[in-house]
Amino acid sequence: MNPVVSWWLRGGLLALLPLIGYGVWLDGQSYDPGLLDFKQAGVRLSPMVDFLPERVGGLARQGEARRFGKENLHDYVNGHAEFFIGAGFKELIVGEYGDGTRPGVVVDLYDMDKPLFAFGVVTQETQPDAQPVAIGEMGSGDARGLRFIFGPYYIKMTAFAEGAPLEEIGKLLINNMGKVGGGVRSFAFPEWGRPTATRFIKDNYRGLDFFDHVVERTFQWEGREVQGFLVGEGRGLEQRLTAFLAREGIPVKQVAHQGLMVTVVDDPYEGTWFFLRDREQLLGAFGLPLEAALGPLQRFVEHGGQTQSGKK
Repeated sequence: MNPVVSWWLRGGLLALLPLIGYGVWLDGQSYDPGLLDFKQAGVRLSPMVDFLPERVGGLARQGEARRFGKENLHDYVNGHAEFFIGAGFKELIVGEYGDGTRPGVVVDLYDMDKPLFAFGVVTQETQPDAQPVAIGEMGSGDARGLRFIFGPYYIKMTAFAEGAPLEEIGKLLINNMGKVGGGVRSFAFPEWGRPTATRFIKDNYRGLDFFDHVVERTFQWEGREVQGFLVGEGRGLEQRLTAFLAREGIPVKQVAHQGLMVTVVDDPYEGTWFFLRDREQLLGAFGLPLEAALGPLQRFVEHGGQTQSGKK
């Protein structure tokens, strides 16, 4: 290339650089403020923030509520995040209340996706010495804290000041949550003895890989423990369970009792147990003789899934 032409070409390109830089700067000034100002753009933290009351019992909400998802839940409940995520967790909203000088109450509002998953969490989180509290479902607590469920939500409140209005806050939460539906879902059992424990099994109940989302309640019956189980969405499970028993050659028989049709399983591993489908749920028991179970079971079904005394 001619040295003179090459010099003019390099010089021309160098002269263009300031013009290119100015053009980039000028284009950068034409931005949309809404891309950076989330409040102007109408972006909301979460609809669940609306459940939190602004003021209650002399306490006001302090600052903005905080949101945690699966990606950062460990930042808030380090060491316990996997428990919630494995139980169906969707998101958590945290609200703090105080009198302007010190924190009074922290509210943790977990969306567990389904009422059954919320039920599973509260059964694991409730301390053995907690006292029942008439709020939501499975309400319990003491002077330092309160927990309950409402529909798919698990609510945990922690008090940092004496006399904090925990129940008042809880009732306002329920009122606000009730406006968008949901409500309380009961997981009731027949009166098969004195209930001593309730737990939630997310999957592989009794070692069966298709037997998921089970509420199991332990009863004391005539000096021994028996287990009742309940699955809220039992239509498909009944078919899979029946097919499994037939495939494995495990003997079963059908027992009719006053309109009920109960499947009794002569299981070489678990002993004799039974199940039936009541509306959409599958209900059964291990270790309880059928003749002892049928009376309470009949009353339970007749009362639409309530015990005869009306207790959940």
